[in-house]
Amino acid sequence: MSTVASERDLCFMSIADLAPMLKAGEISPVEVTRAMLDRIDRHNEMMRVYITVTREQALEQAHQAEAEIKAGNYRGPLHGVTVSLKDNISTQGIRTSCASMVKTDWVPEQDATVYANLRKAGAILVGKANLNEYAFSMNPNFPPPLNPWHLERSPAGSSSGSGVGVAAGMVHGSIGSDTGGSGRAPANVNGCVGFKATYGRVSRYGVFPLSYSLDHTTMMTRTVTDSSIMLQATSGYDPLDENSLGADVPDFAAKLGRSVAGMKIGIARGHNYSDVDEDVIRTVAAAADTFRSLGAIVEEVKLPYVEYCLDTYAATMNPEVATIHYDNLRSTPEGFGQRARNRLDLGNLVPATAYVHAQRVRKLMRDGLREVFKTYDLIIGPASPLITGGAGEDSRMVNGVEVNSRDLGDGYTNYYSLTGAPALVLPAGFSHEDTPIGLQIAGNWFDEATILQGAYAFEQATSWHTRQPPYPMDAS
Repeated sequence: MSTVASERDLCFMSIADLAPMLKAGEISPVEVTRAMLDRIDRHNEMMRVYITVTREQALEQAHQAEAEIKAGNYRGPLHGVTVSLKDNISTQGIRTSCASMVKTDWVPEQDATVYANLRKAGAILVGKANLNEYAFSMNPNFPPPLNPWHLERSPAGSSSGSGVGVAAGMVHGSIGSDTGGSGRAPANVNGCVGFKATYGRVSRYGVFPLSYSLDHTTMMTRTVTDSSIMLQATSGYDPLDENSLGADVPDFAAKLGRSVAGMKIGIARGHNYSDVDEDVIRTVAAAADTFRSLGAIVEEVKLPYVEYCLDTYAATMNPEVATIHYDNLRSTPEGFGQRARNRLDLGNLVPATAYVHAQRVRKLMRDGLREVFKTYDLIIGPASPLITGGAGEDSRMVNGVEVNSRDLGDGYTNYYSLTGAPALVLPAGFSHEDTPIGLQIAGNWFDEATILQGAYAFEQATSWHTRQPPYPMDAS
């Protein structure tokens, strides 16, 4: 593109809008890729979206895609579209740092399955996205990305680079990981879509683990349709992933555009609404009214055993992450940031009885949620009880009470991580401080298509997804 304005339009274009232009030859994959790489070159130093930019590989892939499309070998809607990968996802011959000093120069010998599937679909990798250290702790050696709506606010994590990259027009779509909300939380605060499919739907092979029983691979996109496109390309059984499930892969876009009239939707009131910011309460109530206006039946529902969610998550995740890093922590403790060491030490202190009890509670949650979905098609609720806070903050005041923002912030996402049910976050409003607020939509196991149906209906009935952040600023 010849001008910054037209380049910006191209970089902010949805995958669904860009794909037919690429297929028809109205624009070339090389042109798209150069535009995105140029934008990354201008803004990555400030925004810190990427740890590694794969310029040379991206241009090679773009030229290949251009030749294939011209020859009539069109692979589908990701062919010639730029993507990024959270930098804990293995890429053959490309550094995969996990934002850690221990693995800062690690170059994998093979691709993660999720990336191999994207390559088969013709997607073009422009870079490895920034993240929290090993996807769970802040690290001064890899400063976090900046929130494109307010630079001093948190970008959330741990898939921060993926969320900021999509929201700031520095990639068309990204793959993150989500253990307790690590993909949905950045979608919430950066104003994009984050979709964690059913546990086992998308392969985790080649994604550096955080928690054996909680890790999911996540789609990060600008729109709901784009999320369905990326999920379609990356889903399916993988014999290399012991937790991969052999369920049939449906057409995830089949229900997009269908009416939600008559659909039964529950509003999950969560743990304790006294801990929920008034702006979040207002946003969820407005979303419920939107669904009612579309003909859905919306009523409150209690999530079974939700009051045990935070303790169950901690008793599961902390010992699992400590087990994963056990050897490295003892051989090279200096390679971990202080926060990471503290978290790992804590995990080693969790008694086995606590871990076993947590798994029993998870079964009760799953069984109870299964009963809920016999009545309701979808469950909606806050993505977080809090509006976007300051970068690095540990606590804040909510309704006159000081709360632990780090723990409380995950309370609405990790319920669906503990149960393995699919959940999506999409833009649903803005706070009085003009920061994005997301709505979480959850559905029954392996029924991602109904979540996408509901999310698409809401998206089309509102305009929140059309807003673009003020940063990074382009020269006029």
